[in-house]
Amino acid sequence: MKKIHVALGAHAYDIEIAAGLLPQVGSKVAALLPKARKAAIISDTNVAPLYAAKLQASLEEAGLVVHKVVIEAGEQSKNMQVLSDVLEQLAAAGLTRTDVVLTLGGGVVGDLGGFAAASFMRGIAFVQIPTSLLAQIDSSVGG
Repeated sequence: MKKIHVALGAHAYDIEIAAGLLPQVGSKVAALLPKARKAAIISDTNVAPLYAAKLQASLEEAGLVVHKVVIEAGEQSKNMQVLSDVLEQLAAAGLTRTDVVLTLGGGVVGDLGGFAAASFMRGIAFVQIPTSLLAQIDSSVGG
């Protein structure tokens, strides 16, 4: 595994790059966010069928209650109505400021999910799980 530390003072974070990390996400989230009880996975209709079940299982094994939010794939989903729907689903799932939002997928999912996490309850923890090389670059530079 390759680990890159992004030194931003109090806002520093690590980027981990490796194949097969999904089964470890739950334990990593639990270690970083010991007060978290719930997690929301935000993904799209292309990526969720491929990887969401494995991510959900990992988070549940770590003791988190998981809620999935699946949006339509594509740029057309980057709009205020979809954002509103996502925020309403986070609220309906009972997430609090100690919980976490994880995005699983590429650009639109990362952008929309990141904005939702920053907006929900004035901001809750946010983890990006990009699933393509382009999404990895987009997440590390823009995230």
